[in-house]
Amino acid sequence: MTTATRRAAHLTAASAAFALTLACGTAAAQAAAPGKPASPRQATTAGTTSNAASLTSYRLAPGLLKITGGRTAGNPSQVHGVLGMPKGKGPHPVVVVLHGTHHNCVTTKDASDVVARRPVKTHWPLVCAKPGKPERGLGPDYLRQNVGLSHVVQALTRKGFVAVSIDVVSPENWWGGETDPTKGYTDLVSAHLRLLSDLNKGIDHGLKIPGVKGRIDTSRVGLVGHSRGGGYVLSPKAAQRAGLFGTVAIEPAENAEPAPHKVPVLNIRGACDEDVDPQAGRSTMKALAKSGSTKVAADVLLAGTGHRMINTNLAPTDKGGGIGPCKPSKVASPAAARAQAAQLTAAFLEQALRKAPSYRLPALSSLAPKGGNLRKGGPGLTFHPARPETFTDPRTIREVSSKQRLLPAIPKNLKVNKRPDDGI
Repeated sequence: MTTATRRAAHLTAASAAFALTLACGTAAAQAAAPGKPASPRQATTAGTTSNAASLTSYRLAPGLLKITGGRTAGNPSQVHGVLGMPKGKGPHPVVVVLHGTHHNCVTTKDASDVVARRPVKTHWPLVCAKPGKPERGLGPDYLRQNVGLSHVVQALTRKGFVAVSIDVVSPENWWGGETDPTKGYTDLVSAHLRLLSDLNKGIDHGLKIPGVKGRIDTSRVGLVGHSRGGGYVLSPKAAQRAGLFGTVAIEPAENAEPAPHKVPVLNIRGACDEDVDPQAGRSTMKALAKSGSTKVAADVLLAGTGHRMINTNLAPTDKGGGIGPCKPSKVASPAAARAQAAQLTAAFLEQALRKAPSYRLPALSSLAPKGGNLRKGGPGLTFHPARPETFTDPRTIREVSSKQRLLPAIPKNLKVNKRPDDGI
């Protein structure tokens, strides 16, 4: 969502949590591990406990992000992620997935127009209304928007990536007058990468996640973002990430001057996008292609695809079945749209990592993706018929948690402005 459409329910981010470990094992379909030093196809350890594919949601103690200005000492944030591990010994490169700015503090039953019927949620009274005491426009249910992108994580693991979808609500809402949200995003990405680096070393921070030690390579990083998260991954700050090998923006809500990325970039647009615009990110791709800083500035349009339907925590369509500029008859199946976006993302980054001379991306017949590489003389981009993958229901992922922290503790007397639109 754009800054102009922030709602009071958007509140900052964080804590309380979901953490989980669900072995996907053989259901995780063709894990084709990218890049050196190892790949699942080369490994002979698939099927063992330590090298099996898995999907895990983790929670550490909430903490305080330093902010760039304003009336408070910092911005409270949770440290919460959905971690996907691929098959094979590894070590595997990492992809960090960032969600957008959506409703977060709601009374679920009263928010059916924008919130899924059964969202993944928790309570965090510091930033939301207290349980049982909803206020006007402010409910007690804190929505786990990062869990709503677990299908993207799972698709990435099937291509051999360690993938993690992190909660980035806090820097979006500017409770205390945050003037540079990209700093909050960057700090949270760095915090989760530090956690993954520790897990790789056997330092578990109290999180009992099996099969991670020695299998994570944080020196190679890809970035994926949806909505405001998509705007971030196109930003100059994101482009400076050490070890970055590829970027995917899904229906980006841009809030910063895009940088001339030096790595392959894919922009995915939805033809029925009701939030940003069906043309979101296209001008950025044109400028990136013209700059010549990267050989791949790809832009793809998905038929029938809206904005909310990419995240399973949100209501995929308006009442009646339409969405944005599209009538119900023109709207794609939300499950197919999510599968298409996730499979495009995973295939593109796998090929970006190995510096493919040309890109061949999956196309579901109902989504009819159209587009290509806008960089003249760059690698070609074609589509091949594919079937939609199936994904784990995010509500079934078991949780693991720890009271240890990666971020500084939140002061007990910190006052949080729960209505960011009031005077900010």
